[in-house]
Amino acid sequence: MFCDITTIEVFGGKGGNGSMSFLRAKFLPKGGPDGGDGGQGGSVILQANENLNTLIELHTKKFFSAENGEPGAYREKNGHAGKDIILEVPVGTLVKNTETNEILYDFSFHGEQFIAARGGRGGYGNEHFKSAIRQAPHFAELGEPGEKRILDLELKLVADVGIIGIPSAGKSTLISAISAARPKCAPYPFTTLIPNLGVVRLSDSRSFVACDVPGLIEGAHEGKGLGHEFLRHISRSRIVVHLVDVSRENTAEDYAIIRKELESYSPDLAQKPEIIAFSKADILGNDEELEKMVRESFLSVHPHLKKTPILFISGITQKNIPELLEILWTSIEKAKKEERVLLENITDISERVVFRPHLEEVNPKRWLATVEKNGFRISGKRIEQITIMTNLMNSDAMMRLRDVFRKVGIERELLRIGAVRGSSLFIGEQVIPFEPLLLK
Repeated sequence: MFCDITTIEVFGGKGGNGSMSFLRAKFLPKGGPDGGDGGQGGSVILQANENLNTLIELHTKKFFSAENGEPGAYREKNGHAGKDIILEVPVGTLVKNTETNEILYDFSFHGEQFIAARGGRGGYGNEHFKSAIRQAPHFAELGEPGEKRILDLELKLVADVGIIGIPSAGKSTLISAISAARPKCAPYPFTTLIPNLGVVRLSDSRSFVACDVPGLIEGAHEGKGLGHEFLRHISRSRIVVHLVDVSRENTAEDYAIIRKELESYSPDLAQKPEIIAFSKADILGNDEELEKMVRESFLSVHPHLKKTPILFISGITQKNIPELLEILWTSIEKAKKEERVLLENITDISERVVFRPHLEEVNPKRWLATVEKNGFRISGKRIEQITIMTNLMNSDAMMRLRDVFRKVGIERELLRIGAVRGSSLFIGEQVIPFEPLLLK
C-alpha cells in the first residue's frame, strides 16, 4: 500500500533519577555521599533508507517511544542509558513540526539521520553535589523528561525524470514500456491513483529513475482531481517529460492547461528542463506529413517551444522510445554536471541550507525574567532543565535551586523588576514561591 503523508508522535525516553545514597561500610560509620547518576534517556531517530518508497510502516503505528534511562545506585553506580529507536523513512521525506509547520529536516541521501525526539538527561546523584561547604547533600536530581513532538512526514519521491500529462495521456503505458514498473493501464481517466517509480536501464552503466504522476486537470493546484496530491513528487525531478495525447483535438490547449498548473503549484517546478512527447503516435500510422502538421499546429500556439525537444512516441510500438531515452540520459547528465558546479561554487558554508534544529544557536545558559499577570516568568533552556530535574519536595534540593538563582543573577533581577518574597515564579511548567537569599 502506498502512503506519502502521515503524522506521528515521538517521545524521547526519560532520564534516570540520580541516587541519594551514603556509603555504609565496616570501619566507615560516617561514609560520604556515593549516589550514582541516572542514565540518559533513549532518543527517537529517523533514518533515510533508499530501499523504501512509502511511509505505510509509520502510518499504521502513530506513537513511538524510546526507552527510559535507568536510575543511579549506591557506590557511584550509574544507570544504563535507554536504547534509541530508529525509524526508517524513504529518501525524499520532509519532516515538519505539526504545530508550527516549520521544516525540521529534509532527507536527501541514504543513511542520513535526524534526532526527532531527544532523550532526557540522567539526574546527578548526590555524590555529584558534595563540596567543602555541602559535605552531606541529602538530595539528588530527578531524570529529565524526554522531548515530545508531533511531526508531519511528507514524502517527495526522488526521481530523475517526472512524467506528467492530462488523464489518459499514456503516462503509465510509457513507464511500463521503459522500465520494469507495471502500473495499471486502462482506457479511462484516473487509472493511476498513486505515483509509480521505475528504474530505466539503457546499459549496465547507464540507468535512471522515472516517476509518472496521476493525471492533472485544470484547477489541480487548488485541489481538483487527483494529481495535485502528487505534484510534489516531481518537484525533485531533474527533467520533466510532458506527454501530449496526439489523439485529442486540441493538443495545444491540453499542454497550456498543465503548464498553468505547474506554474501555479511552484514557479521552480515550472522552470525545470522539459521534453515534449506526443503519445499514441501509432494512430498516425507513421505518416510524417501528419506528424509535421500536428507539430506545426502545436508550435503556432506555442512558438516559444521551437527549441524544446519534441518527439512522437508510442509505448505500444516502441516508436522513438530509444531516441527519447537517449535525450533523457543526456539531459540528466547535463543537469547533474550543473548541480556539481553549483555546489563547488558555494564556498560560504552559510549559503548551504541544512536543517539541524537540534544544534541550537541560542546560548542554553541564557535566561530571561519577565513580569506576568500572576507572578514572574523565568525562561531559558538550562534553567528550565535544572528546575524540572529538581525534587521540589526536598528542602535541600530547593536550597540548591535557590543558590543557582542567586549565582547566575536571576534573584537580583527578580528583585529589580518587583518580585517580593512569596511571589509565584513560573519556570517551564513548574510553579515555585520566590524565597530570595539576598533578603535573609
